[in-house]
Amino acid sequence: MDFDSLSRLVQMAIGIGLVIFVHELGHFVAARLCKVRVETFSLGFGPKLCGVRRGDTLYQVALMPLGGYVRMAGEDSVEPGSRPLGDELHTKSVGARFFIYSGGVLMNMVFAAIVLPLVMFHGVKFNEPVVGSVAPGSPAWRAGIEPGTRILEVNGAKIASFEYIAQEIALAPPGESHLLVQGPRESAPRRLAIEPAFDERLGLATIGVAPGADRAGAILVPSESVAAKAGLSENDRIVAVLGVPEGFTLEEALEIASREGAPLHLRVAGEDGSERELTLEPEWSTNDTKRVLGLLPALSIVREVRAGSAAAKLGLVAGDRIVRANGRRVLQRNDLALAALPGGPLALEVDRAGERITLRGEALDRDAAFALARDIALAPNLAQCEVVVTPRAAAEGALRSGDRLLSANGVELKDWEADFLPLVQGVAAEQRSLTLKVLRELDGGARATLEVQVTPGPQSAPDYGFGQREALYTYRAESLSEAIVVGVQATLKFATDSWLMLKRMVLGQVSSKHMGGIISIGVYAYSWAELGLAKLFFFLCMLSVNLAFINVLPVPLLDGGHLLFLVIEKLKGSPVSERVHSYSQVVGMVLILTLLVYVTYNDVMRVASL
Repeated sequence: MDFDSLSRLVQMAIGIGLVIFVHELGHFVAARLCKVRVETFSLGFGPKLCGVRRGDTLYQVALMPLGGYVRMAGEDSVEPGSRPLGDELHTKSVGARFFIYSGGVLMNMVFAAIVLPLVMFHGVKFNEPVVGSVAPGSPAWRAGIEPGTRILEVNGAKIASFEYIAQEIALAPPGESHLLVQGPRESAPRRLAIEPAFDERLGLATIGVAPGADRAGAILVPSESVAAKAGLSENDRIVAVLGVPEGFTLEEALEIASREGAPLHLRVAGEDGSERELTLEPEWSTNDTKRVLGLLPALSIVREVRAGSAAAKLGLVAGDRIVRANGRRVLQRNDLALAALPGGPLALEVDRAGERITLRGEALDRDAAFALARDIALAPNLAQCEVVVTPRAAAEGALRSGDRLLSANGVELKDWEADFLPLVQGVAAEQRSLTLKVLRELDGGARATLEVQVTPGPQSAPDYGFGQREALYTYRAESLSEAIVVGVQATLKFATDSWLMLKRMVLGQVSSKHMGGIISIGVYAYSWAELGLAKLFFFLCMLSVNLAFINVLPVPLLDGGHLLFLVIEKLKGSPVSERVHSYSQVVGMVLILTLLVYVTYNDVMRVASL
């Protein structure tokens, strides 16, 4: 572990500890203001790791860093016949006890309201709310949003960072969402109404947009990587990918140029603005623990065509399988645009319900070619098991991209995920070969049925030694008064969003798998610490408000449970019975432990899927 990683880990641990400390400090200060003796001030639960006694109070750090507590004199049940002391909790009025138990929540909110303005005044990095890619067939695709579009507002809320787009969509009531957007070639913003779709995999409503990389071509270059050895540095910017037609985004151009694992030819600009060309030969990384065939489903099925588009006028309909465009096979993302770009009349060879037909259109210029390609939402050909062979794969040589798998070890293949993948996983685990019956289209249109044997092998991938930087910008309030207004508004927004998230989960509109525990908190804190202390403190303010919200919930053992009992006591004129109080504590403990197990499971599954 290098020094930077260790530093971020220390910052993460101190930061999370600070938020817990602030919460417990709120209880402590409130108790002292009400003249209640504090016996223990603890960061963490369980056995004491270290501590020091000052006056009547033991200040300690405990083993489990999942919270903390302040133990006050007289907080536990009072022995019958014992003589109460004036500095014990139970001798205080309902109002005083309410203030003490709400002290942690109040202090968390005050922490955020004070620190956020300072962070905003200093400047904090956010992901630019600019669309990098749009999922074909998604609500955003139907609305005509294209890469490079800046999303300014969602349902009236200003969007400062890309991740808030998904958050505002997911937390909004079901139905249309209203966006203020500005396209890459538009001079003024415009408003859109979009109907989000619930994504079962994500467990929330979404419009289908993803963030992009830095638009200026900024890159990350690890030391000793193949890119660094070739002379590329993090002060360079990628200006163009040579050999790829203009008009593709940088991400698309890099995907096209590297899909076969061939050398990458780049034009880059140095720190002084001077440009040069260089070639990167990939290093091949191999994962010996994962054995695969190296096959992907071909992207050739028309899922949807935008109404009124040139593609719709051409006669293309959902369910068609595009075989060729201007003689070029259509099997991967961007193949359709690559085929249409040379210009001239467009000819699409499609398979429609088993019949091969050709659709002919007018000549296209570059913009029209890109527009036509983006008006067609393509989906993987899962039902016919049409394949793309990845470079240096175990199946390379035996299979070709565009082959259709008919059977495997004598089992007819009708679905990629249900039939084919389980067979591959089985033979890979047993290190056996797979006998495949394949339909191959030969030059000239003739077809042949072949039988080949393939044995799963180590997974390999080309590594060019660099990555694209996220599209980031720094928000900085122009004045301290503006920072205070924005900081307080953000604090209240965090609290509102916490309530809306809980509400959407209860209503089943957001999956509970989005709940996270200490592992998720640590991962986010570590990653945001990479963007500087300002970003880390921004996250800590979010965490502080969320901690306040969780603690105010009316669950026994939490602050909210104590506050609920105090309200009942005030209404009925006497405390709840000892029996009710004891049973509620048991129920609260069970609920909290169950939730802890559940969020830890979510954390583990989330990390395992990375």
